[in-house]
Amino acid sequence: MSDTWKIQDSISRSAALAFYLLVAGFFVVVALLGIAEQFFLNTLMLPILSLTLVKICALISLGFSAVVFQWHKLRWVSGLLLLALAIKLSITGVSSLHELSGIPLSVLVLLLTMAAAALLLPLHSNVSRYLWQVLAVVTFSYGCFLQLSLWLPILPAAAQTPFSSSLIPVMLLTGGVALALRQHFALTATGTLTRSTLIAIVMFQAGYGVWFALMLYDIRYETHLAEQKTQRVVNQVQTQLQFSESLFSRANARWQRVDVAQRANFIAADLTDLTNAYTLIHGAIVYDAELKPALLTGKAEAFYQKGLLNSAALLSWLQQPASEFTIATNGASLQTNQPFLMLKVYVPIAEARDQVVLILINLQQALITENTDNGAQLKIYLEALPDVLLSADATSFHRATFAELTQRYRYYFKILPSEQPWNGRAFYVFVSDISALQARSRLHQIVLWVALVFCCTFVLAADRTRLLHREKAKLVSLAKFDDITGLLRRDAFYQATEMATPQSDALPEAMIFIDLDGFKPINDSFGHDVGDKLLTEIANRIRLLVGEQTLLARFSGDEFLVYLPNCHAIDAERLAHNLLKSIASPSSTTGFNVYLTASIGIVINTQAGKSSQLLTQLADVAMSYAKQAGGNTYRFYQQVMAEDYRSIMAIRNRLQAALDAKQLQVFYQPVIDFNSGKVVAIESLVRWHDQGGFISPAEFIPIAEQTGQIIQLGEQVTEIVLRDLRDQPQLAGLSAAINVSSQQLRRYDYVSFLEQALAHFQIPAQRICVELTESALLEGQSNAFLLPERIKQLGCLLALDDFGTGYSSLSYLYRLPADSIKLDRSFTQDLQNDAKQRKIVEMIVSTCKQIGKIVVIEGVETPEMAQLCRELGCDRVQGYYYARPMALAELLVYLDEHQV
Repeated sequence: MSDTWKIQDSISRSAALAFYLLVAGFFVVVALLGIAEQFFLNTLMLPILSLTLVKICALISLGFSAVVFQWHKLRWVSGLLLLALAIKLSITGVSSLHELSGIPLSVLVLLLTMAAAALLLPLHSNVSRYLWQVLAVVTFSYGCFLQLSLWLPILPAAAQTPFSSSLIPVMLLTGGVALALRQHFALTATGTLTRSTLIAIVMFQAGYGVWFALMLYDIRYETHLAEQKTQRVVNQVQTQLQFSESLFSRANARWQRVDVAQRANFIAADLTDLTNAYTLIHGAIVYDAELKPALLTGKAEAFYQKGLLNSAALLSWLQQPASEFTIATNGASLQTNQPFLMLKVYVPIAEARDQVVLILINLQQALITENTDNGAQLKIYLEALPDVLLSADATSFHRATFAELTQRYRYYFKILPSEQPWNGRAFYVFVSDISALQARSRLHQIVLWVALVFCCTFVLAADRTRLLHREKAKLVSLAKFDDITGLLRRDAFYQATEMATPQSDALPEAMIFIDLDGFKPINDSFGHDVGDKLLTEIANRIRLLVGEQTLLARFSGDEFLVYLPNCHAIDAERLAHNLLKSIASPSSTTGFNVYLTASIGIVINTQAGKSSQLLTQLADVAMSYAKQAGGNTYRFYQQVMAEDYRSIMAIRNRLQAALDAKQLQVFYQPVIDFNSGKVVAIESLVRWHDQGGFISPAEFIPIAEQTGQIIQLGEQVTEIVLRDLRDQPQLAGLSAAINVSSQQLRRYDYVSFLEQALAHFQIPAQRICVELTESALLEGQSNAFLLPERIKQLGCLLALDDFGTGYSSLSYLYRLPADSIKLDRSFTQDLQNDAKQRKIVEMIVSTCKQIGKIVVIEGVETPEMAQLCRELGCDRVQGYYYARPMALAELLVYLDEHQV
């Protein structure tokens, strides 16, 4: 297994799609709130999002949402609009740098062009895939650069924007990751979005809403401070003007009370005193009826000499009728270092026309007051003339044009005082230092990152939970359904049968047990892959016959169960016929024809209260009878079958107890030599005494072979025989035959056990004769002659037992290294009456003598039979005529009586 990390190890396709849609939703809400700002929040001191950024976000969100939802026309339209916007920006540029939110125009045009190309090109082309990868890398890399610039800061301050500078890096970084995920997983959204995805999108939009609210609060707060500072300037100027009006209003009232003849002297004296007493007043000038200067005080004479007080426009203004006081700006003075306002007062003198007193108010002094504190962030200017602005800065009073100020400062807003005396004159507030706003913007960016991390964690957690649920469902499915055939497993089958239909309504019900005949050799020969394919095909065939709604299970390796409620015996029999026919059809799913058959057991239940487990057990019993009948057939369960099985189980249990307690006995039957009449060998035969009597070997030996108890039984018999040979001197001249079954040869290495036992009891191998049947040889070994050779190499004698009952091939007589051939009693029982059989036995005996084999004939029970066997030329004989099988003690007595 490779240790190389892959993205699929940490994030699934569904989680990647959720993140992509989260980022797309992020761009959507940025665009929507940006549009809302343009319409409803356009009076703010500083913009949060520029109009250009809003357009880009709207097009990006539409285009890249259309990619995953496969809205091709919308994708192409978005791509064309992005391309058009990139061309427009590259040709016309922008009016101010903040329109691009601090991103250089060349970089922005490059990103827009690449995004447009990615949307316009076919998504599955090689060029498109490469372009998506490059766009993801460029976007993410530039986002990292802007993020570092915000916090370190690398970029110069002029290229930064106070609010969008914290938003743009997040958008580029998340956008780059989303593009990479889309390219890696080829993301597409089909159907409705998952609930976790919708929740994550809403939560992140809420996070952005919090960020936007914080930004809006900061801007409104700064706007409020600027308005307050401007209002203080307006109020202080208004106070100065009101003070001047009040001062000269009192002076005018005093002048009215003075005798007309002395009024001019009083006016001159008061104007001179007031000019000298107040720095706010540059001076005053009195015009006579012909608008000639009759009196000049303070700096009025100097201003008059410079032509500031005798222009045609000024004289025209003086002639205009007005109320008691009128204020105007002297435009010519704005071009000097001493700008002033003019306060016009009409004073009647004698019977002539009224004289005009013009008070010159120091505009700089009026603007710069002790209470005015602009701070380090804001610069306030008074619009004295449409293109002339005067600074309200006490440290550096100056005049400037609007164009100069907009070149110097990027952000400004305009305030129009509501008081009547200003005649529409405006105050401009320019933002000169945004470092404090940028600092707060960096802090507020944490809200975006926290929201993003939280939403990503939520998406991953939800995805992991979903995967866990899926794995859990898979495990439940594996626990319920077989992974090879897709059928129910045993426990799930039992549960389903109990829940399917109330048993009283399902009667009569059928349980069908299907077992494939000879399936194990297929697995052994062709492998389990082939076996699994065959099982799957057989399961499909059964399913096709019983129907989708019928409960069907794989009981074990090659066994199947079918449960049929409301099923009569005739219906179950018809189904069994069809199943046998279908299973017997050749299967070519493995690439070659494979032929199978099955044994089927059927139980029909008509009584309520029987569990599905019990029905399965009964159907299994019936199936065993079908298999004993040769397979490829079916059997209905009958009561006698259960009784036989109960008897078998009882024998099995008692036999095991006897084996554990070593209660088995060995009887011996002598083998007589025809020529000498002496006992030359003995055959060991196992006997079991239980419950007051002996149980026939024909009854318990087959059971032991089926259950595997034959191995323990055979080992005990072998050890008993070897012990008797060792302990009884009377047996010294005899060889002992031990019968070995096919199960002993198939299940373990009996020859190795025999070798160890001979060494343990110190018995020469030539005193043991291993008796094997033809069937035992062929079933026990793939090479039928390997085992006899090993027995002969060990030094033991070898006898071919029950010759003629197995394959009966004469070729075995000379190919097998057997020392003796034992003819079964089936050949001897009719020898006296059947001439043909006598000829066959004569031929076999003659053949064995010619190839040097000793012939032993079994089952001789009469003297006539013994005489006939002698005449046929048999070498040895055993049977009831000579001696029955006997216990060791009886054998010793028999040997004493017959050994001469």
